[in-house]
Amino acid sequence: GQSQSERGKSDKLQTEKAVFMYILVYVVRCGHCKQFAPEYEKIAQTLKENDPPIPVAKVDATKANMVASRFDVSGYPTIKILKNGEPVDYDGERTEKAIVARVLEVSQPDWKPPPEATLVLTKDNFDETVDNADIILVEFYAPWCGHCKRLAPEYEKAAQELSQRSPPIPLAKVDATVETELASRFGVTGYPTLKIFRKGKAFEYNGPREKYGIVDFMSEQAGPPSKQVQAAKQVQELLKDGDDAVIVGIFSSEQDAAYEIYIEACKQKPSNDAKRYAKRPLVVVYYGVDFSFDYRIATQFWRSKVLDVAKDFPEYTFAIADEEDYAEELKSLGLSESGEEVNVGILADGGKKFVMEPEEFDSEVLKEFVIAFKKGKLQPIIKSQPVPKNNKGPVKVVVGKTFDEIVMDAQKDVLIEFYAPWCGHCKKLEPDYLALGKKYKSEKNLVIAKMDTTANDVPNDRYKVEGFPTIYFAPSNGKQSPVKFEGGDRTVEGLSKFVEEHATKLQKRDEL
Repeated sequence: GQSQSERGKSDKLQTEKAVFMYILVYVVRCGHCKQFAPEYEKIAQTLKENDPPIPVAKVDATKANMVASRFDVSGYPTIKILKNGEPVDYDGERTEKAIVARVLEVSQPDWKPPPEATLVLTKDNFDETVDNADIILVEFYAPWCGHCKRLAPEYEKAAQELSQRSPPIPLAKVDATVETELASRFGVTGYPTLKIFRKGKAFEYNGPREKYGIVDFMSEQAGPPSKQVQAAKQVQELLKDGDDAVIVGIFSSEQDAAYEIYIEACKQKPSNDAKRYAKRPLVVVYYGVDFSFDYRIATQFWRSKVLDVAKDFPEYTFAIADEEDYAEELKSLGLSESGEEVNVGILADGGKKFVMEPEEFDSEVLKEFVIAFKKGKLQPIIKSQPVPKNNKGPVKVVVGKTFDEIVMDAQKDVLIEFYAPWCGHCKKLEPDYLALGKKYKSEKNLVIAKMDTTANDVPNDRYKVEGFPTIYFAPSNGKQSPVKFEGGDRTVEGLSKFVEEHATKLQKRDEL
Protein backbone atom coordinates (compact mmCIF):
# COMPACT_ATOMS: atom_id res chain seq x y z
CA GLY A 1 0.00 0.00 0.00
CA GLN A 2 0.93 3.67 -0.34
CA SER A 3 0.96 6.38 2.31
CA GLN A 4 -1.34 9.34 1.78
CA SER A 5 1.61 11.59 0.80
CA GLU A 6 2.86 8.96 -1.68
CA ARG A 7 -0.62 8.68 -3.19
CA GLY A 8 -0.71 12.48 -3.48
CA LYS A 9 2.63 12.49 -5.30
CA SER A 10 1.42 9.72 -7.60
CA ASP A 11 -1.82 11.61 -8.42
CA LYS A 12 0.17 14.77 -9.13
CA LEU A 13 2.49 12.84 -11.45
CA GLN A 14 -0.47 11.32 -13.30
CA THR A 15 -2.02 14.76 -13.65
CA GLU A 16 1.21 16.18 -15.02
CA LYS A 17 1.38 13.36 -17.53
CA ALA A 18 -2.24 13.94 -18.50
CA VAL A 19 -1.77 17.63 -19.14
CA PHE A 20 1.70 17.23 -20.64
CA MET A 21 0.31 16.88 -24.11
CA TYR A 22 -2.99 15.92 -25.59
CA ILE A 23 -5.06 16.44 -28.65
CA LEU A 24 -8.22 18.49 -28.43
CA VAL A 25 -10.96 18.45 -31.06
CA TYR A 26 -13.85 20.89 -31.14
CA VAL A 27 -16.98 19.23 -32.43
CA VAL A 28 -20.53 20.27 -33.15
CA ARG A 29 -23.30 18.48 -34.97
CA CYS A 30 -21.77 19.05 -38.38
CA GLY A 31 -21.25 16.74 -41.34
CA HIS A 32 -17.45 17.03 -41.33
CA CYS A 33 -17.35 16.18 -37.60
CA LYS A 34 -19.53 13.10 -38.09
CA GLN A 35 -17.27 11.88 -40.90
CA PHE A 36 -14.20 12.39 -38.71
CA ALA A 37 -15.63 10.73 -35.54
CA PRO A 38 -14.66 7.06 -36.35
CA GLU A 39 -11.10 8.10 -37.28
CA TYR A 40 -10.87 10.08 -34.04
CA GLU A 41 -11.85 7.01 -32.01
CA LYS A 42 -8.97 5.10 -33.62
CA ILE A 43 -6.58 7.96 -32.76
CA ALA A 44 -7.76 7.91 -29.13
CA GLN A 45 -7.18 4.15 -28.88
CA THR A 46 -3.70 4.30 -30.47
CA LEU A 47 -2.54 7.15 -28.21
CA LYS A 48 -4.00 5.44 -25.14
CA GLU A 49 -1.75 2.44 -25.87
CA ASN A 50 1.31 4.66 -26.27
CA ASP A 51 4.01 4.60 -23.53
CA PRO A 52 3.34 6.91 -21.78
CA PRO A 53 -0.37 7.12 -22.72
CA ILE A 54 -1.42 10.41 -24.29
CA PRO A 55 -4.90 11.62 -23.30
CA VAL A 56 -7.35 12.49 -26.06
CA ALA A 57 -10.33 14.74 -25.46
CA LYS A 58 -13.17 16.37 -27.38
CA VAL A 59 -15.24 19.46 -26.68
CA ASP A 60 -18.66 20.41 -28.02
CA ALA A 61 -17.98 24.03 -28.95
CA THR A 62 -21.69 24.84 -29.15
CA LYS A 63 -21.83 24.35 -25.37
CA ALA A 64 -18.29 25.24 -24.25
CA ASN A 65 -18.25 28.70 -25.87
CA MET A 66 -15.57 30.06 -23.52
CA VAL A 67 -13.14 27.26 -24.40
CA ALA A 68 -13.80 27.65 -28.13
CA SER A 69 -13.24 31.41 -27.87
CA ARG A 70 -10.01 30.94 -25.89
CA PHE A 71 -8.54 28.84 -28.70
CA ASP A 72 -9.94 31.04 -31.52
CA VAL A 73 -12.09 28.24 -32.96
CA SER A 74 -14.01 29.41 -36.03
CA GLY A 75 -14.69 26.18 -37.96
CA TYR A 76 -15.36 22.54 -37.19
CA PRO A 77 -13.71 20.24 -36.47
CA THR A 78 -10.68 22.18 -35.20
CA ILE A 79 -7.77 20.11 -33.93
CA LYS A 80 -5.32 21.41 -31.33
CA ILE A 81 -2.37 19.62 -29.73
CA LEU A 82 -1.60 20.96 -26.27
CA LYS A 83 1.95 20.74 -24.96
CA ASN A 84 2.61 22.10 -21.48
CA GLY A 85 -0.70 23.93 -21.74
CA GLU A 86 0.28 25.75 -24.96
CA PRO A 87 -1.78 24.99 -28.11
CA VAL A 88 -0.06 23.76 -31.25
CA ASP A 89 -2.20 24.07 -34.40
CA TYR A 90 -2.75 20.98 -36.52
CA ASP A 91 -3.79 21.48 -40.13
CA GLY A 92 -2.53 18.31 -41.77
CA GLU A 93 -4.55 15.37 -43.11
CA ARG A 94 -7.43 14.16 -40.93
CA THR A 95 -6.22 10.55 -40.82
CA GLU A 96 -5.13 8.38 -37.91
CA LYS A 97 -1.65 7.90 -39.38
CA ALA A 98 -0.95 11.62 -39.98
CA ILE A 99 -2.38 12.87 -36.67
CA VAL A 100 -0.73 10.20 -34.49
CA ALA A 101 2.64 10.88 -36.18
CA ARG A 102 2.33 14.62 -35.48
CA VAL A 103 1.25 14.08 -31.86
CA LEU A 104 4.20 11.74 -31.20
CA GLU A 105 6.56 14.26 -32.81
CA VAL A 106 5.27 17.12 -30.60
CA SER A 107 5.35 14.92 -27.48
CA GLN A 108 9.14 14.51 -27.64
CA PRO A 109 10.77 16.29 -24.65
CA ASP A 110 13.13 18.30 -26.87
CA TRP A 111 10.43 19.40 -29.39
CA LYS A 112 10.05 23.15 -29.72
CA PRO A 113 7.74 25.07 -32.03
CA PRO A 114 9.53 26.39 -35.13
CA PRO A 115 10.65 30.05 -35.02
CA GLU A 116 8.07 32.56 -36.25
CA ALA A 117 8.26 33.01 -40.02
CA THR A 118 6.55 36.43 -39.89
CA LEU A 119 9.12 39.22 -39.86
CA VAL A 120 8.78 41.88 -37.14
CA LEU A 121 9.29 45.37 -38.54
CA THR A 122 10.06 48.57 -36.62
CA LYS A 123 11.10 52.06 -37.70
CA ASP A 124 14.72 50.83 -37.54
CA ASN A 125 14.41 48.05 -40.14
CA PHE A 126 11.20 48.90 -42.05
CA ASP A 127 12.58 50.90 -45.00
CA GLU A 128 15.60 48.66 -45.51
CA THR A 129 13.42 45.51 -45.55
CA VAL A 130 10.58 46.88 -47.67
CA ASP A 131 12.70 48.83 -50.18
CA ASN A 132 14.78 45.74 -50.99
CA ALA A 133 11.84 43.35 -51.42
CA ASP A 134 10.41 42.65 -54.87
CA ILE A 135 7.16 41.94 -53.01
CA ILE A 136 6.30 41.76 -49.31
CA LEU A 137 2.99 41.72 -47.41
CA VAL A 138 2.90 43.86 -44.25
CA GLU A 139 0.22 43.72 -41.54
CA PHE A 140 -0.29 46.77 -39.31
CA TYR A 141 -1.92 45.48 -36.13
CA ALA A 142 -2.84 46.39 -32.55
CA PRO A 143 -2.18 43.82 -29.77
CA TRP A 144 -5.67 44.37 -28.29
CA CYS A 145 -7.54 44.02 -31.61
CA GLY A 146 -9.78 40.93 -31.83
CA HIS A 147 -9.65 40.78 -35.65
CA CYS A 148 -5.84 40.87 -35.45
CA LYS A 149 -5.80 38.01 -32.93
CA ARG A 150 -7.99 35.90 -35.23
CA LEU A 151 -5.79 36.69 -38.23
CA ALA A 152 -2.47 35.98 -36.41
CA PRO A 153 -2.38 32.14 -36.66
CA GLU A 154 -3.56 32.17 -40.30
CA TYR A 155 -1.01 34.86 -41.17
CA GLU A 156 1.83 32.90 -39.55
CA LYS A 157 0.84 29.67 -41.34
CA ALA A 158 0.81 31.56 -44.64
CA ALA A 159 4.22 33.09 -43.80
CA GLN A 160 5.66 29.62 -43.15
CA GLU A 161 4.36 28.25 -46.44
CA LEU A 162 5.40 31.27 -48.52
CA SER A 163 8.87 31.21 -46.95
CA GLN A 164 9.36 27.76 -48.59
CA ARG A 165 8.42 29.10 -52.03
CA SER A 166 11.12 29.73 -54.61
CA PRO A 167 11.73 32.63 -54.53
CA PRO A 168 10.23 33.10 -51.03
CA ILE A 169 7.54 35.75 -50.43
CA PRO A 170 8.10 37.42 -47.05
CA LEU A 171 5.23 38.35 -44.71
CA ALA A 172 5.82 40.95 -42.00
CA LYS A 173 3.98 42.71 -39.21
CA VAL A 174 4.14 46.10 -37.51
CA ASP A 175 2.71 46.87 -34.06
CA ALA A 176 0.96 50.10 -35.06
CA THR A 177 0.36 51.10 -31.42
CA VAL A 178 4.14 51.26 -30.90
CA GLU A 179 5.25 52.29 -34.41
CA THR A 180 2.82 55.21 -34.63
CA GLU A 181 5.05 57.08 -37.10
CA LEU A 182 4.92 54.18 -39.59
CA ALA A 183 1.16 53.76 -39.12
CA SER A 184 0.58 57.46 -39.76
CA ARG A 185 2.87 57.46 -42.78
CA PHE A 186 0.82 54.75 -44.49
CA GLY A 187 -2.62 56.08 -43.46
CA VAL A 188 -3.45 53.25 -41.05
CA THR A 189 -6.75 54.09 -39.30
CA GLY A 190 -8.14 50.62 -38.48
CA TYR A 191 -6.77 47.21 -37.56
CA PRO A 192 -5.61 45.02 -39.09
CA THR A 193 -4.52 46.97 -42.19
CA LEU A 194 -2.60 44.93 -44.78
CA LYS A 195 -0.50 46.41 -47.55
CA ILE A 196 1.60 44.91 -50.35
CA PHE A 197 4.93 46.63 -50.97
CA ARG A 198 6.87 46.35 -54.21
CA LYS A 199 10.36 47.84 -53.92
CA GLY A 200 9.06 50.18 -51.22
CA LYS A 201 5.90 51.28 -53.04
CA ALA A 202 2.65 50.51 -51.18
CA PHE A 203 -0.45 48.91 -52.71
CA GLU A 204 -3.71 48.01 -50.98
CA TYR A 205 -4.17 44.32 -50.06
CA ASN A 206 -7.79 43.28 -50.58
CA GLY A 207 -7.33 39.53 -50.59
CA PRO A 208 -8.49 36.75 -48.23
CA ARG A 209 -7.50 36.61 -44.56
CA GLU A 210 -6.90 32.91 -44.03
CA LYS A 211 -3.88 30.74 -44.82
CA TYR A 212 -4.79 29.22 -48.18
CA GLY A 213 -6.31 32.44 -49.51
CA ILE A 214 -3.27 34.51 -48.49
CA VAL A 215 -0.87 31.97 -50.04
CA ASP A 216 -2.79 31.81 -53.33
CA PHE A 217 -3.32 35.58 -53.52
CA MET A 218 0.32 36.46 -52.80
CA SER A 219 1.63 33.75 -55.15
CA GLU A 220 -0.48 35.29 -57.91
CA GLN A 221 0.64 38.82 -56.99
CA ALA A 222 4.29 37.76 -57.09
CA GLY A 223 4.05 36.80 -60.74
CA PRO A 224 4.45 39.33 -63.56
CA PRO A 225 1.55 41.84 -63.50
CA SER A 226 0.96 41.24 -67.20
CA LYS A 227 1.79 38.11 -69.23
CA GLN A 228 3.65 38.63 -72.48
CA VAL A 229 2.13 36.88 -75.49
CA GLN A 230 3.89 36.32 -78.81
CA ALA A 231 0.99 35.38 -81.09
CA ALA A 232 -2.73 36.02 -81.61
CA LYS A 233 -3.39 32.33 -80.88
CA GLN A 234 -2.25 32.84 -77.28
CA VAL A 235 -4.77 35.67 -76.86
CA GLN A 236 -7.50 33.36 -78.16
CA GLU A 237 -6.46 30.79 -75.52
CA LEU A 238 -6.89 33.41 -72.80
CA LEU A 239 -10.33 34.35 -74.11
CA LYS A 240 -11.78 30.87 -74.68
CA ASP A 241 -13.02 30.27 -71.11
CA GLY A 242 -15.18 33.40 -71.33
CA ASP A 243 -15.23 33.89 -67.54
CA ASP A 244 -12.85 36.80 -67.01
CA ALA A 245 -12.33 40.18 -68.59
CA VAL A 246 -9.02 40.25 -70.49
CA ILE A 247 -7.08 43.47 -71.20
CA VAL A 248 -4.53 43.31 -74.02
CA GLY A 249 -1.91 46.04 -74.38
CA ILE A 250 0.11 46.36 -77.60
CA PHE A 251 3.44 48.20 -77.42
CA SER A 252 6.35 48.83 -79.74
CA SER A 253 8.86 47.73 -77.10
CA GLU A 254 9.50 47.60 -73.35
CA GLN A 255 11.03 51.07 -73.68
CA ASP A 256 7.67 52.46 -74.83
CA ALA A 257 6.58 55.15 -72.29
CA ALA A 258 3.00 53.84 -72.41
CA TYR A 259 4.27 50.35 -71.48
CA GLU A 260 5.63 51.64 -68.17
CA ILE A 261 2.30 53.30 -67.32
CA TYR A 262 0.45 50.11 -68.30
CA ILE A 263 2.60 47.87 -66.04
CA GLU A 264 2.15 50.29 -63.13
CA ALA A 265 -1.64 50.14 -63.62
CA CYS A 266 -1.53 46.32 -63.77
CA LYS A 267 0.18 46.23 -60.36
CA GLN A 268 -2.72 48.17 -58.84
CA LYS A 269 -5.65 46.08 -60.18
CA PRO A 270 -7.58 44.57 -57.25
CA SER A 271 -8.91 41.03 -57.16
CA ASN A 272 -12.18 40.69 -59.02
CA ASP A 273 -14.57 40.23 -56.11
CA ALA A 274 -14.36 43.82 -54.83
CA LYS A 275 -15.54 45.52 -58.05
CA ARG A 276 -16.76 42.91 -60.48
CA TYR A 277 -19.22 41.53 -57.95
CA ALA A 278 -20.34 44.83 -56.41
CA LYS A 279 -23.73 44.63 -58.17
CA ARG A 280 -26.66 43.48 -56.04
CA PRO A 281 -28.45 41.12 -55.68
CA LEU A 282 -25.53 38.68 -55.84
CA VAL A 283 -26.24 34.94 -55.55
CA VAL A 284 -23.13 33.19 -54.20
CA VAL A 285 -22.65 29.42 -54.21
CA TYR A 286 -19.88 28.29 -51.84
CA TYR A 287 -18.03 24.97 -52.17
CA GLY A 288 -14.52 23.58 -52.66
CA VAL A 289 -13.75 25.54 -55.84
CA ASP A 290 -10.49 24.21 -57.28
CA PHE A 291 -9.61 24.29 -60.98
CA SER A 292 -6.41 22.23 -60.58
CA PHE A 293 -6.26 18.98 -62.54
CA ASP A 294 -7.35 16.65 -59.70
CA TYR A 295 -10.44 18.65 -58.72
CA ARG A 296 -11.48 20.31 -61.98
CA ILE A 297 -14.25 17.79 -62.79
CA ALA A 298 -16.01 18.22 -59.42
CA THR A 299 -15.65 22.02 -59.60
CA GLN A 300 -17.11 22.16 -63.13
CA PHE A 301 -19.94 19.77 -62.12
CA TRP A 302 -21.26 22.19 -59.46
CA ARG A 303 -20.51 25.22 -61.63
CA SER A 304 -22.69 23.81 -64.42
CA LYS A 305 -25.55 23.38 -61.92
CA VAL A 306 -25.26 27.08 -61.05
CA LEU A 307 -25.13 28.08 -64.73
CA ASP A 308 -28.36 26.10 -65.38
CA VAL A 309 -30.16 28.44 -62.97
CA ALA A 310 -28.25 31.67 -63.71
CA LYS A 311 -29.46 31.77 -67.33
CA ASP A 312 -33.08 32.00 -66.08
CA PHE A 313 -32.34 35.09 -63.93
CA PRO A 314 -30.39 37.56 -66.12
CA GLU A 315 -31.28 40.39 -63.72
CA TYR A 316 -29.18 38.81 -60.92
CA THR A 317 -25.43 38.22 -60.71
CA PHE A 318 -24.35 34.65 -59.87
CA ALA A 319 -20.91 33.71 -58.54
CA ILE A 320 -19.12 30.65 -57.20
CA ALA A 321 -16.73 31.09 -54.25
CA ASP A 322 -14.23 28.79 -52.60
CA GLU A 323 -15.49 27.91 -49.11
CA GLU A 324 -11.99 28.21 -47.59
CA ASP A 325 -11.15 31.57 -49.17
CA TYR A 326 -14.53 32.92 -48.05
CA ALA A 327 -14.66 31.24 -44.63
CA GLU A 328 -15.37 34.56 -42.87
CA GLU A 329 -18.25 35.37 -45.24
CA LEU A 330 -19.71 31.88 -44.70
CA LYS A 331 -19.43 32.42 -40.97
CA SER A 332 -21.24 35.77 -41.19
CA LEU A 333 -24.07 33.97 -43.03
CA GLY A 334 -24.25 31.32 -40.29
CA LEU A 335 -23.35 28.56 -42.78
CA SER A 336 -19.85 27.59 -41.61
CA GLU A 337 -21.23 24.70 -39.57
CA SER A 338 -23.93 23.47 -41.95
CA GLY A 339 -21.98 20.32 -42.84
CA GLU A 340 -23.23 20.63 -46.43
CA GLU A 341 -20.88 20.24 -49.38
CA VAL A 342 -22.48 23.24 -51.11
CA ASN A 343 -23.99 26.32 -49.43
CA VAL A 344 -25.82 29.32 -50.90
CA GLY A 345 -26.31 32.91 -49.84
CA ILE A 346 -27.81 36.01 -51.48
CA LEU A 347 -26.19 39.38 -50.80
CA ALA A 348 -28.93 41.94 -51.52
CA ASP A 349 -29.27 45.73 -51.57
CA GLY A 350 -28.86 47.66 -48.35
CA GLY A 351 -26.50 45.08 -46.83
CA LYS A 352 -29.30 42.50 -46.44
CA LYS A 353 -28.32 38.82 -46.51
CA PHE A 354 -30.41 35.72 -47.21
CA VAL A 355 -29.36 32.09 -46.80
CA MET A 356 -30.61 28.82 -48.20
CA GLU A 357 -31.55 26.44 -45.39
CA PRO A 358 -28.97 23.62 -45.41
CA GLU A 359 -30.12 20.86 -47.75
CA GLU A 360 -28.65 18.78 -50.55
CA PHE A 361 -27.75 21.12 -53.39
CA ASP A 362 -29.13 20.76 -56.90
CA SER A 363 -30.25 23.06 -59.73
CA GLU A 364 -33.91 22.78 -58.74
CA VAL A 365 -33.19 23.53 -55.07
CA LEU A 366 -31.22 26.65 -56.09
CA LYS A 367 -33.93 27.74 -58.51
CA GLU A 368 -36.65 27.48 -55.85
CA PHE A 369 -34.51 29.51 -53.43
CA VAL A 370 -33.94 32.31 -55.98
CA ILE A 371 -37.66 32.39 -56.91
CA ALA A 372 -38.59 32.67 -53.21
CA PHE A 373 -36.18 35.58 -52.89
CA LYS A 374 -37.59 37.25 -56.01
CA LYS A 375 -41.14 36.97 -54.66
CA GLY A 376 -40.10 38.51 -51.34
CA LYS A 377 -40.88 35.35 -49.38
CA LEU A 378 -37.50 35.15 -47.61
CA GLN A 379 -36.55 36.82 -44.35
CA PRO A 380 -33.09 38.42 -44.24
CA ILE A 381 -30.72 37.06 -41.63
CA ILE A 382 -29.47 39.57 -39.09
CA LYS A 383 -26.93 38.67 -36.42
CA SER A 384 -28.27 40.31 -33.30
CA GLN A 385 -27.90 40.37 -29.55
CA PRO A 386 -31.19 40.16 -27.59
CA VAL A 387 -33.22 43.38 -27.61
CA PRO A 388 -32.46 45.22 -24.32
CA LYS A 389 -35.40 45.07 -21.88
CA ASN A 390 -34.60 48.49 -20.47
CA ASN A 391 -33.16 51.04 -22.89
CA LYS A 392 -33.87 54.33 -21.16
CA GLY A 393 -30.27 55.38 -20.47
CA PRO A 394 -28.66 58.49 -21.98
CA VAL A 395 -26.99 56.31 -24.63
CA LYS A 396 -29.42 53.99 -26.44
CA VAL A 397 -28.16 50.45 -27.11
CA VAL A 398 -28.79 49.37 -30.70
CA VAL A 399 -28.72 45.69 -31.76
CA GLY A 400 -29.12 44.12 -35.20
CA LYS A 401 -32.88 43.67 -34.76
CA THR A 402 -33.46 47.30 -33.66
CA PHE A 403 -31.18 49.11 -36.12
CA ASP A 404 -33.99 50.12 -38.49
CA GLU A 405 -36.33 51.03 -35.65
CA ILE A 406 -33.84 53.32 -33.85
CA VAL A 407 -31.23 54.54 -36.35
CA MET A 408 -33.49 54.77 -39.42
CA ASP A 409 -36.34 56.53 -37.55
CA ALA A 410 -37.20 59.44 -39.90
CA GLN A 411 -38.58 61.46 -36.99
CA LYS A 412 -35.24 61.67 -35.18
CA ASP A 413 -31.62 62.65 -35.66
CA VAL A 414 -29.30 59.86 -34.48
CA LEU A 415 -25.62 59.87 -33.57
CA ILE A 416 -24.40 56.27 -33.49
CA GLU A 417 -21.05 54.85 -32.40
CA PHE A 418 -20.07 51.44 -33.78
CA TYR A 419 -17.63 49.87 -31.33
CA ALA A 420 -15.90 46.64 -30.30
CA PRO A 421 -15.69 45.62 -26.62
CA TRP A 422 -11.95 44.87 -26.91
CA CYS A 423 -11.07 48.18 -28.63
CA GLY A 424 -8.82 50.45 -26.55
CA HIS A 425 -9.94 53.63 -28.37
CA CYS A 426 -13.60 52.72 -27.70
CA LYS A 427 -12.93 52.23 -23.98
CA LYS A 428 -11.19 55.60 -23.85
CA LEU A 429 -14.17 57.24 -25.58
CA GLU A 430 -16.79 55.66 -23.29
CA PRO A 431 -16.92 58.32 -20.49
CA ASP A 432 -17.05 61.21 -22.98
CA TYR A 433 -19.72 59.48 -25.05
CA LEU A 434 -21.83 58.86 -21.93
CA ALA A 435 -21.42 62.52 -20.95
CA LEU A 436 -22.56 63.49 -24.46
CA GLY A 437 -25.68 61.33 -24.04
CA LYS A 438 -26.47 63.03 -20.73
CA LYS A 439 -25.95 66.47 -22.27
CA TYR A 440 -28.62 65.86 -24.94
CA LYS A 441 -30.94 63.61 -22.88
CA SER A 442 -33.71 66.25 -22.86
CA GLU A 443 -33.68 66.51 -26.67
CA LYS A 444 -36.65 64.35 -27.69
CA ASN A 445 -35.71 64.35 -31.37
CA LEU A 446 -32.02 63.52 -30.95
CA VAL A 447 -30.76 60.03 -30.06
CA ILE A 448 -27.22 59.25 -28.93
CA ALA A 449 -26.70 55.52 -29.59
CA LYS A 450 -24.06 52.80 -29.71
CA MET A 451 -23.80 49.33 -31.25
CA ASP A 452 -21.40 46.43 -30.65
CA THR A 453 -20.58 45.43 -34.23
CA THR A 454 -18.74 42.28 -33.18
CA ALA A 455 -22.06 40.83 -31.97
CA ASN A 456 -24.52 42.52 -34.35
CA ASP A 457 -24.92 43.01 -38.10
CA VAL A 458 -25.28 46.53 -39.46
CA PRO A 459 -28.16 45.88 -41.90
CA ASN A 460 -27.43 48.89 -44.11
CA ASP A 461 -24.38 49.22 -46.33
CA ARG A 462 -24.45 53.04 -46.13
CA TYR A 463 -23.05 52.68 -42.61
CA LYS A 464 -19.68 51.11 -43.41
CA VAL A 465 -17.57 50.09 -40.43
CA GLU A 466 -13.88 49.58 -41.25
CA GLY A 467 -12.32 50.40 -37.87
CA PHE A 468 -13.28 51.15 -34.28
CA PRO A 469 -14.81 53.35 -33.12
CA THR A 470 -16.72 54.50 -36.22
CA ILE A 471 -19.26 57.28 -35.60
CA TYR A 472 -22.05 58.41 -37.96
CA PHE A 473 -24.69 61.12 -37.73
CA ALA A 474 -27.96 60.01 -39.34
CA PRO A 475 -30.11 63.14 -39.87
CA SER A 476 -33.88 62.75 -39.82
CA ASN A 477 -34.10 63.87 -43.44
CA GLY A 478 -31.14 61.87 -44.78
CA LYS A 479 -30.98 58.37 -43.34
CA GLN A 480 -29.44 56.98 -46.53
CA SER A 481 -26.73 59.67 -46.48
CA PRO A 482 -25.21 59.51 -43.00
CA VAL A 483 -22.32 61.84 -42.16
CA LYS A 484 -19.18 60.12 -40.89
CA PHE A 485 -17.31 61.74 -38.00
CA GLU A 486 -13.80 62.17 -39.38
CA GLY A 487 -12.35 64.50 -36.73
CA GLY A 488 -9.78 63.35 -34.22
CA ASP A 489 -11.39 65.38 -31.40
CA ARG A 490 -13.51 62.67 -29.76
CA THR A 491 -14.20 64.79 -26.67
CA VAL A 492 -17.62 65.96 -25.44
CA GLU A 493 -16.85 69.37 -26.99
CA GLY A 494 -15.67 67.93 -30.32
CA LEU A 495 -18.64 65.57 -30.64
CA SER A 496 -21.11 68.30 -29.55
CA LYS A 497 -19.80 70.57 -32.28
CA PHE A 498 -20.29 67.77 -34.83
CA VAL A 499 -23.84 67.02 -33.60
CA GLU A 500 -24.94 70.67 -33.64
CA GLU A 501 -23.43 71.22 -37.08
CA HIS A 502 -25.56 68.45 -38.61
CA ALA A 503 -28.67 68.35 -36.38
CA THR A 504 -32.02 69.12 -38.00
CA LYS A 505 -34.30 68.97 -34.93
CA LEU A 506 -32.50 70.51 -31.96
CA GLN A 507 -34.85 72.36 -29.59
CA LYS A 508 -32.03 74.36 -28.04
CA ARG A 509 -28.36 74.97 -28.73
CA ASP A 510 -25.95 74.92 -25.80
CA GLU A 511 -22.97 77.25 -25.70
CA LEU A 512 -19.73 75.35 -26.37
